[in-house]
Amino acid sequence: MKLIRRVACSLICAASLSALAQPLADGMMNDSKILPGIDSLNERAQALIPSARTATGKAFLAAAEHLPNRLRRYMWVDRDFTVAYTEASYADLDDKQKRPLSFRPVTELSYYIGLSERPFLDVLPLDLITSGTEFAEPDNLAGAKVLLYNPRVITQGWLLASLGAEVTVLHTQIRMRELYSQAKDTGAVEGTNGAPDGSLTLIYADWPNEQAGGLGDDFDLIIVSDWLSRGLSQRAEMPPRWISSGKPMRATESTPDEILAGFTEVLAPDGRLILYAYGPMQPRRAGHLLPYSDVRVPFSEQALAECGLTIIARDMDDSKAMLGASIATGYTEPELNNEGVPTMTTAYTIMVKPQAGAKAD
Repeated sequence: MKLIRRVACSLICAASLSALAQPLADGMMNDSKILPGIDSLNERAQALIPSARTATGKAFLAAAEHLPNRLRRYMWVDRDFTVAYTEASYADLDDKQKRPLSFRPVTELSYYIGLSERPFLDVLPLDLITSGTEFAEPDNLAGAKVLLYNPRVITQGWLLASLGAEVTVLHTQIRMRELYSQAKDTGAVEGTNGAPDGSLTLIYADWPNEQAGGLGDDFDLIIVSDWLSRGLSQRAEMPPRWISSGKPMRATESTPDEILAGFTEVLAPDGRLILYAYGPMQPRRAGHLLPYSDVRVPFSEQALAECGLTIIARDMDDSKAMLGASIATGYTEPELNNEGVPTMTTAYTIMVKPQAGAKAD
């Protein structure tokens, strides 16, 4: 992963030049002899195909071969590519917001994986949520409505849309909003491997605190990958001084219970929701704490009881599958530590919305 991170960082963190010396919107096509592009992405996806557990998962990864080339685009970004702004948006920022930003190229690889994201690993929750349903076969994804909540890149959405799905990406990330703001980034997506055309919609909204225009409802599948969990979305009490707080947790804009109610509202009858989260195993050393290793669902018992969804799997372990897939794509940590404990912990929860008149369990 360190190698992947260094390569990705080099794509964005090139030597900073004066904005006047840069193209204003799009640059040259990526030169794969100098910097890796979609060919390297396809290699990574192919390496994961043996890890796929459904025909849909295999088709999702195989579609990476058809990812469209993207011209290099220039944006105002911070050092870690956590935020990005187009020139028009940058002009509206105040001096304090502008200070940490530089005008730099975002290359093809960075377009699809950000700094070091791993979108192909979302084959794992995709397999789990479709297993045992008609959507386990890719042909049945044609016309299916899929909601991806806060993925960090658009790649997963494009892959699903290329299988014929109508995909909506709902997010709260400025970088996503700005990077994927050109007309060709969303809209109709040509089908791959015989699939009909699908569609990809990107919505930036602090939902459900505010209306998400164009969101719609009757989603067949909602996938939340590594965004909502106890360790990621809930603020814990400040630990004692002798315990490290580890990586800062990301508090959600709404409470997790409010988000769960929102998911319930937009799901179709028989529609499924999966929360999939992963993180490093909690160290067994005194004086060290990794709050984000708590990958259980963040919802209260009351919210779970009142949401109207049937829980068919709760906080189930998927660490072995995640570790195997991670190692296949360059994860350098051993599968087990010296004590025989997995180096990564993964859990998932799946809920389904009953048909009208049916009672949730």
